[in-house]
Amino acid sequence: MMDLLIEMRNLNPYIWALLIFVCRIVDVSLGTFRVQMIINRKKVLAGIVGFFEVFVFILIISKVIQDIGNFMNVLAYSGGFGTGTIVGITISEKLSREMISVGIISRKCWPEIEKRLRQEGFGVTRNIGYGLEGELQVLQIVTQRNCFTKIREIALAYDPKAFITSYLIVGRSGGYFYDVKSKT
Repeated sequence: MMDLLIEMRNLNPYIWALLIFVCRIVDVSLGTFRVQMIINRKKVLAGIVGFFEVFVFILIISKVIQDIGNFMNVLAYSGGFGTGTIVGITISEKLSREMISVGIISRKCWPEIEKRLRQEGFGVTRNIGYGLEGELQVLQIVTQRNCFTKIREIALAYDPKAFITSYLIVGRSGGYFYDVKSKT
């Protein structure tokens, strides 16, 4: 074990910088995932992920501080943080099974948007709303969070000025959800 630690100390500075960069991506991605687990009230999983997140963080920050004059390590650390943030959010979005409610307001193109969303398998509820310029139609779609981009793209393809909102649904019961029931 001691031999391994001695060999690691003698690694090429470029390899150290790469190792710091990759470990920082892992550390920050774990942090993003841990926050997601906290939001979802998964305490035990958040604690386990937090343990590994801090373990990696301490190992990497100690190396950077130990060799603070090595600007390459500092850049790798900072770059890993930025990249880890992007990677962490991307992973969270892909793994998320959270449900959201998406609202779409389109003055003139709502029939086309509604029809296309239904063809794609989304359940759509249409309500009458009243805005500054009078009556309008409000489309509501309840779906998994990772479907938001698809819904937004459909709406904007028909109406680039559509007003689109979304919010997280904490509890639900009954209803039709995309990808849960068949399109029949």
